[in-house]
Amino acid sequence: MPTGSRAGFPRDHFPPRRRLSASTAFLSPRPHRSLPLVDLSASQSVELSLAAIRRDNVRLRALTHVDPADARARAASVDASPGVKPLLGLTYVAKELIDVARMPTTGGSSLFGSVPALEDAPIVRDLQAAGAVVVGKSNMHELAVGSAKNPWFGQVVNPLSPAHGTGGTSSGSVAAVAAGFVDFALGTDSGGSNRSTAAATGLYGFKPTNGLLSVEGVRPVSPTLDTVGILSRSGSTLARVFAALVGRPPSEGVALAGRVFARPIGLHGPVDASVERALECAAETIRAGGGEIVEVTFSDAAALSQAGREILRYEFHRQYRGAIAAAPERVGQDVHAFLAIAAQVSAAQYDDALARIGEHRQLWHRHLEGLDAVLLPSAPGLAPRLEDEHTRVGGQWVPYGPAGAELRMWANTIGLPAVAIPVTRPPGLPASIQLAGRPRADAVLLDLATALGRAVGG
Repeated sequence: MPTGSRAGFPRDHFPPRRRLSASTAFLSPRPHRSLPLVDLSASQSVELSLAAIRRDNVRLRALTHVDPADARARAASVDASPGVKPLLGLTYVAKELIDVARMPTTGGSSLFGSVPALEDAPIVRDLQAAGAVVVGKSNMHELAVGSAKNPWFGQVVNPLSPAHGTGGTSSGSVAAVAAGFVDFALGTDSGGSNRSTAAATGLYGFKPTNGLLSVEGVRPVSPTLDTVGILSRSGSTLARVFAALVGRPPSEGVALAGRVFARPIGLHGPVDASVERALECAAETIRAGGGEIVEVTFSDAAALSQAGREILRYEFHRQYRGAIAAAPERVGQDVHAFLAIAAQVSAAQYDDALARIGEHRQLWHRHLEGLDAVLLPSAPGLAPRLEDEHTRVGGQWVPYGPAGAELRMWANTIGLPAVAIPVTRPPGLPASIQLAGRPRADAVLLDLATALGRAVGG
């Protein structure tokens, strides 16, 4: 069982298992930087990040592993190496599914023990070459299918409010960014996790076109749907990191004028009034900026989400059933429950689901002709309650993740890029809207998200 120092985690960085008192006071996360990014070396940035982590990681349980000596060594290597580094001065954390050399890749579980990865995943290696330094590994739902109450590492607390959770499996990644530990984080998005968690914490959360960013060195959940994406406090940081990863110069930005955005009809169920107001704010902003809003009917959204769930369950069961059967005590009850449900998906159902999403991809490509982006909510309500991960939609409390599946899963099954954008209206928790774009038009989508986000207070 990977607890405390037995997992190789420094004890002062490991979040203890304890229940926080439920307070409704909203917190203003304390940024760890006091200097402009251009004035910071990699080593200076790392020291600021480590200080922020020491202050608040025990309370938030955002990070499962931090190695200060390794982070400092990585920073020194960046500072000493020649050449232009577009991400110099930025720090980040990687979700526990992503290999970082000399750190364990636990998947938020006890299943794999605490054996350190032998080498960095290619995406970590590319970020290091661009000047960004990884300072730790982030907490998550166990194996990306368990609940928010991780039995090994504890439940992540929302930095915006100790009474609220983070709403998805990239939980520690968003908490680390929202708390100001780091500039950005790597998360994974197989069914919407980068976007649901960003929505709960007032961040930008990006899911790239399927296959565009490498998933090598990442523990699989569902290879058909898996993507690695980026979470940050600003759209410009998302765009900057993405540009470095794909080897292109940073964009100079785009205007909303002349762009066509679709409001989908039939793609999702009801949302809370706070989310509806955020959508209307975004639509009004687009029109005021010279853009156009059109309504487009999308059919069979529920069937598309169901196909995605069947694929994810089947592929997860195929990947992990043997390891879990060999050591059932090393995973929590929520993973066992998920595995039992996943076992019910037959090979015939799986093949049918793959065929359905293939048909839908062709249909969606036709839908997207002439459009720059689809505008819709990221989540049906605001950040979920910590106690049960439920959010209010109208007069009802509903499960935050399942209730928002139709808002997010379709982008994974179709393979489109999508980005969550915060809409801040103090006081209180932020709402979140989402833009989805054409396959491989990720850079344009991020530029549009940045422009729209600045205008709506994100």
